[in-house]
Amino acid sequence: MTLDLRLPPRGRSRLAGLALALAWFSILVTGCSAVLLRTHAVEAAAGFSVFLAGLTLAALAALVGVAAMVSVWVGGRRGGVRAFFAVVLAGAVLAGPAYVAARNLTGRATDDVSTDLADPPRFDRAGAQRDPGDRPAPGPAIAPEMAALQRAAYPDLAPLRIALAPEDVANLALGLVESRGWRIVGPTAFPRGGPPTGRIEAVAPTPLLRLRDVVTIRVRPDGDGAKVDMRSASRLAGIDFGANADRIRLFLADLAAAAANAAP
Repeated sequence: MTLDLRLPPRGRSRLAGLALALAWFSILVTGCSAVLLRTHAVEAAAGFSVFLAGLTLAALAALVGVAAMVSVWVGGRRGGVRAFFAVVLAGAVLAGPAYVAARNLTGRATDDVSTDLADPPRFDRAGAQRDPGDRPAPGPAIAPEMAALQRAAYPDLAPLRIALAPEDVANLALGLVESRGWRIVGPTAFPRGGPPTGRIEAVAPTPLLRLRDVVTIRVRPDGDGAKVDMRSASRLAGIDFGANADRIRLFLADLAAAAANAAP
């Protein structure tokens, strides 16, 4: 008689298979929501609902994947690689939103940001052009509680003063708006080669999801130079995770650099 020393075949972990399926499905759902938002095929609120559903699936896939790895380790079942791969995929889906959300932990709970809180530049045209589901156009003033939040979150935001003629500064600002691909709304507020007659108002899409925020840039005489104020607001009400403040910082920094190069 021959003694069979072979071990019985190990069973496959069902949890590992479920985790991997959830991870792939979360990628599909978040990818579809990103396409819907970028192409404006649905209202932004509906697109974000789909996006949040995808993130929920990714978080569930990560939890099930961890449980599957524990089950494989304890019970000796097959599926450790699939469980680990599910956790990696879920983590990849969650990483970007988690990073963006972490930036809001400092209390950046405002979606209408201006360098001049007492007399912010107005939205006459850009704020009036709304898509279905967008919030109402920002008013001429910023509410005191929102202004207090901005002062606490972005104490560095301030008007930019440039030692150039206002019309020259306005033309530089126009060039930067066009180079960024922002859509100028209505007639050009600062005609090239002439004195400033108003403001530059534009629609500025966000880099990833192409959400259409609104900006307005005001140039006023300031002694022998010019004073530039800028306001940026989200079309969706709520926390903007610092996007509007970043937009203002980068634009004014580029404008200051362009003015320095243009100075005689």
